[in-house]
Amino acid sequence: MASKMKQVVEEVKEQVLPVVEEAKEQVMPVVEKAVEQAKPVVEEAKKRTRKAAEKTVKTAAKAKDSVEKAAKKVVTGMSAPTVYVQYMGEEENVEDLVAAAKAAFALEHPRTEVEDLRLYIKPEERAAYYVINEKFAGKVDF
Repeated sequence: MASKMKQVVEEVKEQVLPVVEEAKEQVMPVVEKAVEQAKPVVEEAKKRTRKAAEKTVKTAAKAKDSVEKAAKKVVTGMSAPTVYVQYMGEEENVEDLVAAAKAAFALEHPRTEVEDLRLYIKPEERAAYYVINEKFAGKVDF
């Protein structure tokens, strides 16, 4: 009985193998074409994901600053003063420059916590230079 089953399996195998090979030959070009068509879509998804991540970092930095302000207000009973730099008829909010510096730093060093921040505002260059943790330096334009 076992030898008869083995013989039947071999016969079926002989009949099926050519059909499988033919199907494989017909399907592979379709699969390869689908892969080629998917490449631009995948690349676009990567770009959009990066943009979304950058936007999330900026939003998180602003949210963190808002929470810090609220915490200070609760602890001290007073809100922190809003400081502006005015130069040649224009003005910039210093808190916005701090947030921009933190966001720019976070994009370049996502795993490094900001423990110390020094901000040097140069209105004549419409830029703020920052030094974070006495180690990392950068520039944000305004």
